[in-house]
Amino acid sequence: MISRVFDLITMLILARLLMPSDFGLVAIATSVVTILDATLDMPINQALLRLDEIIEIQYDTAFTLSLLRGVVLTTVLIAAAVPIAKGYHDPRLVLLICVLSFAPALRSLVSPRLAMFQKQMIFWRDLAMEFSGKLAGFACAVATALATHSYWAIAVGTVSFPAVMAIASYILAPYRPRLSLSELPIFSGFLGWMSAGQVVNALNWQCERLLLGTFKSATQLGLFSTASDITSIPFLAIFGPIMRPLLAAFAQLRDHPERLARSYQSAAKAVVAVGLPVVVGVSLVAGPIVRLILGDKWLGDIFLVHWLSLSLVPTLFAVPAYPLIMMYGETKLLFRRNLLEFGIKFPLAIIGIWKFGFTGLIAARLISEVSVNLFSILNVRRLIGLSLFEQLLGPWRSIVSVLLMTPAVLWCNQQFTNTGTILYVLLHLIAATATGAVVYLAASWVLWQSSGRPPGPEATAFAAFGRRAARRG
Repeated sequence: MISRVFDLITMLILARLLMPSDFGLVAIATSVVTILDATLDMPINQALLRLDEIIEIQYDTAFTLSLLRGVVLTTVLIAAAVPIAKGYHDPRLVLLICVLSFAPALRSLVSPRLAMFQKQMIFWRDLAMEFSGKLAGFACAVATALATHSYWAIAVGTVSFPAVMAIASYILAPYRPRLSLSELPIFSGFLGWMSAGQVVNALNWQCERLLLGTFKSATQLGLFSTASDITSIPFLAIFGPIMRPLLAAFAQLRDHPERLARSYQSAAKAVVAVGLPVVVGVSLVAGPIVRLILGDKWLGDIFLVHWLSLSLVPTLFAVPAYPLIMMYGETKLLFRRNLLEFGIKFPLAIIGIWKFGFTGLIAARLISEVSVNLFSILNVRRLIGLSLFEQLLGPWRSIVSVLLMTPAVLWCNQQFTNTGTILYVLLHLIAATATGAVVYLAASWVLWQSSGRPPGPEATAFAAFGRRAARRG
């Protein structure tokens, strides 16, 4: 969450110093880098986490594979920079892609010994590493923006983040780099389908921006990419960090199928209980969010933030599916899932952008999200026996509470006008957020009490509150 706060503050400052076209130009370069990054991706950390015990030579092999990947990736991107710039008819992309190519390469150099602590469920080192990198990226981006008022601010911040993060990783998880490929077999079997799935997943995430960069202007691409980032920040802040802990937790219950099913269902209910009011809430207060964070020159993002946030709702019901599938080593299944998403999204996005612009693109995303998350839910049923009813309607109290929260927030929005000072917009956002939170929490508590106080996220939260109150007493 600290990391995403830095992202939010950085966006708040850069949006006022730069133009939407600047964000659009960087979005094209970043999309190219991300796709090629995924093409050569090696989920080495996940492979290490699945081992019963990690020995020194396996760390050396992990480091060597990451180093080779970084060198090859940077070389390929530098070689591809000129043809890509010609394809988009913008020579500025040449140097921009060359500079951005160092970001994923630097990220590959993070100390592999961090996996030892992650396997032990010790994550404060990850926090410290991420925090130091984000702080450096924020400082470099803002300083460059104040000095140049150009798109280079985004690029400098993007590269400085992994550079500082890699340095910090060796302080937090000391490791002396040594070159070796002697343990390659333990990685190769796991990386095949996983790497292919990452490639297709990157295409899923970046095809929208590449298509917009082809069919629309840089300004329109900048509006879309910024709106997409705003909606993803709270989602990634809450659920991005839980993947590794869930993978480690599920791995401990692998030989206890009944406990594993209960653990998965508890995690799934908690995800919906926390995530559903957040993504729906962001959608309902899209207006004050855009005005407060980006300013009046970005008002076109209100429509995009509203609908892009709602498009995340289907994903909430299958968030724990990824670590579960990873735990079982079903990497081929992840590849099929990502391929299905690309097969649905890509043709629909082309038609949608061509015929209906932003509306068609959002519809393509929503249809693909519903399809692939239904695919994940069906495979969870196959792996651990949880029915569709249990997965979709298990968190019914959270769903009903959000349905009750929605009209309350809409009513609160009607009490404010669409213009005013920053202080007025901030007051609007605080009032709407507080109204939604109070109604959602009250409705959840009433439904939980009337249901006989069953186990679930409400019981966990109530017990935690009781323990804290007892300690204070």
